[in-house]
Amino acid sequence: MRVLPLLPFFLIPVILATTITDLPELVVVTVATENTDGLKRLLESAKAFDIKIEVLALGEKWNGGDTRVEQGGGQKIRILSEWIEKYKDASDTIIMFVDAYDVVFNADATTILRKFFEHYSEKRLLFGAEPFCWPDQTLAPDYPIVEFGKRFLNSGLFMGYGPEVYKILKLKPVEDKDDDQLYYTMIYLDDKLRKELKMDLDSMSKIFQNLNGVIEDVELQFKDDGTPEAYNAAYNTKPLIIHGNGPSKSHLNYLGNYLGNRWNSELGCRNCGQEEEKETADEDLPLIALNLFISKPIPFIEEVLQKVSEFDYPKNKIALYIYNNQPFSIKNIQDFLKEHGKSYYTKRVINGVTEIGEREARNEAIEWDKQRNVEYGFFMDADAYFTDPKIVKDLVHHSETYDVGIIAPMVGQPGKLFTNFWGAIAANGYYARSEDYMAIVKGNRVGYWNVPFITSAVLLNKEKLVAMKDSFSYNKNLDPDMSMCQFARDHGHFMYIDNEKSYGYLIVSDEFSETVTQGKWHPEMWQIFENRELWEARYIHPGYHKIMEPDHIVDQACPDVYDYPLMSERFCAELIEEMEGFGRWSDGSNNDKRLAGGYENVPTRDIHMNQVGFERQWLYFLDTYVRPVQEKTFIGYYHQPVESNMMFVVRYKPEEQASLRPHHDASTFSIDIALNKKGRDYEGGGVRYIRYNCTVQADEVGYAMMFPGRLTHMHEGLATTKGTRYIMVSFINP
Repeated sequence: MRVLPLLPFFLIPVILATTITDLPELVVVTVATENTDGLKRLLESAKAFDIKIEVLALGEKWNGGDTRVEQGGGQKIRILSEWIEKYKDASDTIIMFVDAYDVVFNADATTILRKFFEHYSEKRLLFGAEPFCWPDQTLAPDYPIVEFGKRFLNSGLFMGYGPEVYKILKLKPVEDKDDDQLYYTMIYLDDKLRKELKMDLDSMSKIFQNLNGVIEDVELQFKDDGTPEAYNAAYNTKPLIIHGNGPSKSHLNYLGNYLGNRWNSELGCRNCGQEEEKETADEDLPLIALNLFISKPIPFIEEVLQKVSEFDYPKNKIALYIYNNQPFSIKNIQDFLKEHGKSYYTKRVINGVTEIGEREARNEAIEWDKQRNVEYGFFMDADAYFTDPKIVKDLVHHSETYDVGIIAPMVGQPGKLFTNFWGAIAANGYYARSEDYMAIVKGNRVGYWNVPFITSAVLLNKEKLVAMKDSFSYNKNLDPDMSMCQFARDHGHFMYIDNEKSYGYLIVSDEFSETVTQGKWHPEMWQIFENRELWEARYIHPGYHKIMEPDHIVDQACPDVYDYPLMSERFCAELIEEMEGFGRWSDGSNNDKRLAGGYENVPTRDIHMNQVGFERQWLYFLDTYVRPVQEKTFIGYYHQPVESNMMFVVRYKPEEQASLRPHHDASTFSIDIALNKKGRDYEGGGVRYIRYNCTVQADEVGYAMMFPGRLTHMHEGLATTKGTRYIMVSFINP
């Protein structure tokens, strides 16, 4: 016997490569009667690798049943069997069939063919495999045992030589409603036919990956150059074509955000920013609908509406739909419409009427948009606060550029991880955190992402407005937005979240309803914790930040008495209204049950902050806005957080108490804030500091006087018999 010499191991790959250099032609085909988002994704992923897919039956009526919930799909075999005629004798051609709506390519034809010949060179037909025996579980014992991998056939992905594909498609007559997977299964289970056709399963997902039942095994990885790839950890394989069969479509959507050369860890989003937005004349912009919903108590509606009025989109190109079922916001809507209502193309307003519920209003808005023949409908909840006026223009541009029908800008609550999208969804239909949620929220991964849930601000194009009819009532056991998203998922409509740019943020409204129901006149005043940025913009004096500049010197009205802008006039007026609305002013006597000892040495007519539930908010205000000024002026005194057990509003009236005798405060330093204006609301009433014989008029609303508590001072009397003076007093202690 002649013994061949052993070859060096490093020559083996070269010899293997030379045996498959003459690759046959790969023809890829699918059957799709509708041009869905899933089909668009399939074609885009194939195009990324220069693979052309022949789409059969587009526009035909589908008679193959709802394969999501029942057997069916025989129509695909019938259509394929007619098409395959031209490849009957094409032994030099490999046909690949892929399902149309839930498949993503991640390799070019050469890579696919090389892997086929590397692992299945003796086979003529190769099907994908899965862990479930669908659609007939009783056939499971008849399946051949496999040494490794999944043993059950899946018909969503298969490839083979032309003659063998022709034979398998022509073996038996098939009705449209027959089950396509059962058809191929029965052939595979026939030992004679399986051997004759040289038929096998890709049990270890070397080429085909079916996700159902194995999503925990299939993860996303990146090569050294940033190229994404799917990795099957169970079998240490890197499949090239991914199929989201059954209930695994959300996981395919996640993988599909990267695979198909869509997102690269080194280069980022491969489709983003490729086409710059062109300036379009106002008259050439499409007609859109702006649908605004206030369906729960939300603070700062006034500011939200102001930003809406500033959208960089001509109002005569906007059909405005407003739904408000909150009495608290009725006046805000009225004021907005009074100023801007006539500028819009047309409008429908439901303001304060509760005969129609939120769910019905959202469905009605879709129909109203369609009747106006708009090109886009922007559905906006009033807790979405947009600081960038280009929000609508940009979304329209992205919808057109990326060819996506449903898209939302990512907005989140400031300083939190709560946003208007979910990266994944749990089996019960509620939130689950995806692997990439944090990276998207923090901006470490930027692009537009196919996700299972979006809310708060959603743009639908004309096609999706038609498709989403009654979607908010699709599942009445869920909130309307969750119902809409479930409808979209169940019917193959992709929803995208866009984090390419920061457009604004979400207003926190979780506890606002409680404040409203407590009967507060101005409940936004209590929002300093939840919505500090908006609170500050409304209630802090416009000149405050100027005094915090490093080189700015804070004015002294008297020695050791610093006078500076602190609160806005609006805050001062609203605080007065809150106190007068509360109405329980002290009687001005020395007896005061509110104090621990029950005795006040220097009594005033006042209301304490803790009486109106504002103590915690005011302490935070003092620590956040007053302490920095104190540290800048009273050098060497540092104490954080600020402590104060006396915070109250004083009321001076000629018929009650017009003045206050000389005294000093039980504080390290004190803050007096003028809440109303001298000469307009009252006369007289200055503050005199005895030691320096210096009087401060304190006639600027919202200005604070800050001085050491030991400094003896007196509040001079009002000069007339009419008028009321209000002062906010805070004693700051170490």
